[in-house]
Amino acid sequence: MKTLDEIPPAWSQKIPDASKRFQVVLDGAGVLDLETGLVWEKSPDTTTRTWVDAHYYAYSKNVGGRGGWRLPKAEELRTLIDPTQSGPALPSGHPFTNVQSASYWSSTTNPINTETALLVSLGTGSLGSIFKTSSYLVWCVRGGHGSDTF
Repeated sequence: MKTLDEIPPAWSQKIPDASKRFQVVLDGAGVLDLETGLVWEKSPDTTTRTWVDAHYYAYSKNVGGRGGWRLPKAEELRTLIDPTQSGPALPSGHPFTNVQSASYWSSTTNPINTETALLVSLGTGSLGSIFKTSSYLVWCVRGGHGSDTF
């Protein structure tokens, strides 16, 4: 049987134990999610930004000596949500720090109204939409298949 280190990340797999799902990387500055293969900031910034400023902030970011950061798509951010938890709605035993029970921008433009973008509440795990000129938190991710949705 293969160990988790030998199994490539797949969105179809579920690792319910946070201590086995998340691995701290990048000299303690990032967290690898073994379910998705995405690397998240271990400690997201607490400054709110408009959607456009959030994109620029992520693209210019350097975490753990690495660039290549971006805003997560809504579906990527929602993979972190544990609906049985709240404040924040993250899996029990997760290694993240500084995560606020507030809403975080996604890179996803609302297909119904392109002047708005989707955001995810880390307090409740709910999905919402707000004008891109509003200011919300940013949690940067690295890897996967990001897209520019300006």
